[in-house]
Amino acid sequence: MMSEYSFTIHEIKGYISSLYLIETAMGFLLLDGGCASDFARLKNYLERNGRRIEDIKLIVVTHMHPDHAGTVRHFKKENIPVASTEGAYRWYRGVGGFIQHKIDTFLAWFSAKRKSQNFESVWYSRVFTPDYVLKDGDTLPIFPDWRILFTPGHTLYDISLFNEKEGVLYPADLVLRLEDKFVLPFPVLFPSRMIASLEKIKKLTFKTVLLAHGGIIGKDRVDEFKDVLERLIKELKMGWRPRFKFLYPFCLFVHDKWR
Repeated sequence: MMSEYSFTIHEIKGYISSLYLIETAMGFLLLDGGCASDFARLKNYLERNGRRIEDIKLIVVTHMHPDHAGTVRHFKKENIPVASTEGAYRWYRGVGGFIQHKIDTFLAWFSAKRKSQNFESVWYSRVFTPDYVLKDGDTLPIFPDWRILFTPGHTLYDISLFNEKEGVLYPADLVLRLEDKFVLPFPVLFPSRMIASLEKIKKLTFKTVLLAHGGIIGKDRVDEFKDVLERLIKELKMGWRPRFKFLYPFCLFVHDKWR
């Protein structure tokens, strides 16, 4: 829990990723919702702190993978608005998208298993209708101090969020920290776009980074993180060798990969 800003940052350890609740005078902003089973974690966390799930006023979905969009249907049932980009909520459309959604759901469970997590359901709907459709450069409804940055590469429609006033960046899955090593996500389906996204982030002035996988990076490690961005850009330009290369053929079914 961090309160040195004009808001309070709550980090909740989800099934696979970290979930960030931004507490403001207007209520809570949720940066991605985690896996389907994380809805109960969020609800329990709020109730232990004397709050309710209805105190979340907006959830932003940065991309459609299971550990980011898994709770959308639960929030919809609670009439809590969801914001995302137009492309993101159509990522799994068509026959190829249907197949890829099933594979990605299995890969999410595989990722949890590698972390020695107990089995939890990660099933979720592959499509949804957002209450707010976001574009690059937009500010968030209800929370206008947060700006949308279009940062594709992991998928074609990833977004990051940036609070320029407080210097807080949420790059979603643009960069991961695994066992204190900074790496690119799996998969990087669009390497040239990933390079552009990393370069875009590198130009920002930030003092805190909220990683979906790797926790919070404070002021003391921000310079190191900027060096990491430069290293990852160079790796991509020099012919990056992906992690879990043998799994890449199973990540190519989505329509947008072959448009």
